[in-house]
Amino acid sequence: MTNILKWLILIFITFLAEHFITIDGIHLNFSFILVYLFVIDYMFPEEEQKKVYPSEVLPILFFPAIGFIEDLFQGIIGPAIISKTISGIGLMILAKQIFFNWTEIFKSLVIFCFTIIDEGLHTFIISYFLNIDTTPLKIFKTSVLQGLMNIPAALLLSWRKP
Repeated sequence: MTNILKWLILIFITFLAEHFITIDGIHLNFSFILVYLFVIDYMFPEEEQKKVYPSEVLPILFFPAIGFIEDLFQGIIGPAIISKTISGIGLMILAKQIFFNWTEIFKSLVIFCFTIIDEGLHTFIISYFLNIDTTPLKIFKTSVLQGLMNIPAALLLSWRKP
């Protein structure tokens, strides 16, 4: 029960911050941090398990739920669900394949790359299906800014994990 309450409070604070914090008119992608933290918490539990990987059912329900909440704020159902699910599954695959301890530099690189993948997928889906004209420079600027802003926040929240 306390774990569910912790996640509900974290989700509320994240979407509140994502809604109100903008840089140069760009809303930040803090919802990806929720996906990252869930993968870290779920794939690297506090108690060591003997070569037993946790089930993928709970993450597969969590990722679209975060995307659905983000889509509700945007008014278009679908793009964030797809992008959060794909980036979350990619993170889970990476977490299963990496055997060594994640260093802060490696975690920073993972956060940056997967934020760019998440935002790129989201922007591509919106621009393709809604015929919104965007420039590659604007997409690159937005993705890099969101990736750079997610690194310190995610590292602070995942301190002393893997």
